[in-house]
Amino acid sequence: MTSPLVNQLLTSTVDQRTERVLWIDPMGRGLFVIEVEAATALPVFREMTDVQALIDQNALLVRDDDPWLAPVSETGIPDDHKTKRDAAWTLIEPLVKDQPAIFVTRSRGRAIRRVMVASGVTNQTLYRLLRRYWQRGMTRNALLPDYAKCGAPGKERAITEQTKLKLVSNGFGNLVIDADVRSLFRAVITRRFATNRELDLSGAYEDLIRLHYSDSVIDEATGRQMLVPGARIPSPRQFRYWYVKDNDVFQIERIRRTPRVYDKDCRALLSSSTRETIGPGSRYQIDATIGDVYLVSRLNRNRIVGRPVVYIVIDVFSRMIVGVYIGFEGPSWVGAMMALANAATEKVTYCRQFGVEITDADWPCHYLPDVLLGDRGEIAGNMIDTLINTLSVHVENAAPYRADWKGIVEQRFRMLPAKFKAYTPGYIAEDFQERGGRDYRLDGLLDIDQFTRIIIHCILYYNNHHVIRGYDKLPEMIADGVPAVAIDLWEWGTARRSGTLRSFPPDLVKLSLLPSGEATVTAQGIRFYGCFFSCRKAIEEHWFERARQRGTWAVRISYEPRYLDEIYLHDGTNPARFIACNLTDRSRPYQGKTLWEIDQMRQEDRRIDRGQQPQALGGRINLADVIEDVVAEAQAMKAASPAVLESDRQKIKGIRDNRRDERRSNQDREAFRFGPEASGEGGGKVVPFTPNPPADEDYSFPSIADILNRLGDGGEDDQGRR
Repeated sequence: MTSPLVNQLLTSTVDQRTERVLWIDPMGRGLFVIEVEAATALPVFREMTDVQALIDQNALLVRDDDPWLAPVSETGIPDDHKTKRDAAWTLIEPLVKDQPAIFVTRSRGRAIRRVMVASGVTNQTLYRLLRRYWQRGMTRNALLPDYAKCGAPGKERAITEQTKLKLVSNGFGNLVIDADVRSLFRAVITRRFATNRELDLSGAYEDLIRLHYSDSVIDEATGRQMLVPGARIPSPRQFRYWYVKDNDVFQIERIRRTPRVYDKDCRALLSSSTRETIGPGSRYQIDATIGDVYLVSRLNRNRIVGRPVVYIVIDVFSRMIVGVYIGFEGPSWVGAMMALANAATEKVTYCRQFGVEITDADWPCHYLPDVLLGDRGEIAGNMIDTLINTLSVHVENAAPYRADWKGIVEQRFRMLPAKFKAYTPGYIAEDFQERGGRDYRLDGLLDIDQFTRIIIHCILYYNNHHVIRGYDKLPEMIADGVPAVAIDLWEWGTARRSGTLRSFPPDLVKLSLLPSGEATVTAQGIRFYGCFFSCRKAIEEHWFERARQRGTWAVRISYEPRYLDEIYLHDGTNPARFIACNLTDRSRPYQGKTLWEIDQMRQEDRRIDRGQQPQALGGRINLADVIEDVVAEAQAMKAASPAVLESDRQKIKGIRDNRRDERRSNQDREAFRFGPEASGEGGGKVVPFTPNPPADEDYSFPSIADILNRLGDGGEDDQGRR
């Protein structure tokens, strides 16, 4: 059985009326209540038996929620509100403490009259304060003024004649904002302001006046049409007010900035990347930046080689920097490949290359992750397939313009330069390229190895000593007293959450990180990017003979874009095995070239060929024209020759004799001659031995074929003679 308590709310299920319990008789005979929503309510006595019966029948519900008992911070209350509250409490304090007499009508009237005489306030004021005190939870804060409810918040005011007259008397902005005007406001906002990022709200207001509230007049001085604002126009303040009132300003800002930029720069931040991980190696993030330092060449210290590319791979769980690449490749897959290979390689040997001696405990990271998050331009496409399929790394790509998806690694790019920029010559300061500013390119002093050494020391400091602010520790970390330092988080996670660290042979990792593609087996070799390769496996299995006899086929390969003298054939029987294929002599012009250089050479060849195409086309059309002229000449000569009455069969039957006669006529012209006779200068006359030879005898000079055949081994000539 539920019994009511003082200050509880009781709601009737019949008429939904709610009353507050003001006082309960110690003897249990009854209680005083007051209706909380009635403007003229006063305390009423209820029999306890009647109230208890209604509660037992569920006709009267005891409410646990009380909207008037919300905690109010004293520091958040304005001073003038406190003053009014304390003054009201001083007036009614002797009345509310006189219980239960204050709840009885007659005794309450006498007490109020005494306070009226002593304070000089009216009867209505005292009743209003008492009613507010009882209805709102019987606390001092119940007497705070209701300024928040003044002016009918959230309700639109009705437009009256007095409002119109007041606007007319004010001059500028003397337009009543009705539904039609607001629709014009919304049209300008949605069609012009929301879709034009360069237009601010003042410009949108000016467009509104120009399009809807201006008159076209003729300038008497120039005779040109001009726009003049009308006599009744809205004010900028009205436009701004209804812009906020009638529009979703956040959605409009999202449209103006584009959703991806808005999500990156303006969205709410309600979670953290750490919640996506379960331990070290669970998730890595990779990103690149251009170093703000100008470096010099290792070969010639006077040559400035520009700014390096810095790749960083970071473990999300511990914030440990697990991999780094510093060089001049990228930002591209090649740079990302180098950084990922470094992440899977032990760091003692790597640091020793640059003169930094460490132990494995200083940088104990030589593992690959379960998930890798990077940029689309670097780890998208088929170049990452081998890493996915061979080493089982799940790859995620950040959306375009969403660097906030890789917020952890992005923050590291801000922290690392802060440690060395004050001591590094050639570092780009904020006044770079300003008028009078120092050209920091001329201050370059470090080469790539020295800059890498500095970055390694910065990483060692960050991993082992830097306190990560804002790291959301797990309850177990707090219980174990783990400091927010990357190395301590890594070691704790390795000991307590070490289910995701995976190590592979360095050579396998490097080969798996190489970009992959398809090559074609041809009769000339394994063709890839215009180059031809060969290997022992292809020769032993007669790939090239098979390709010539049966047709080409595709094979999967990996390649190093910086050195294309070798490609690496994927072995279908063993996915973890790669077979090296060397460049053949057929592709010797490409020996020692990078993929980019080979591409440039091929583009240059194509450019030369394209440059020759107009000349080739001109030659072809001229050739066709000459051929047509010769054919036309032949046709004319045939038409002019006397007609011969022979059948087609007779014409075909005489081809051999005609050929012999034609050859005889050509021999004198085709023969090699030397001396004066060659030019026809000799005056000699040829006299035949037999003036009239018999018709069946052939005394013509034999053909070259006849002479060669007779001087040879006795073979037949073209007429069958020996």
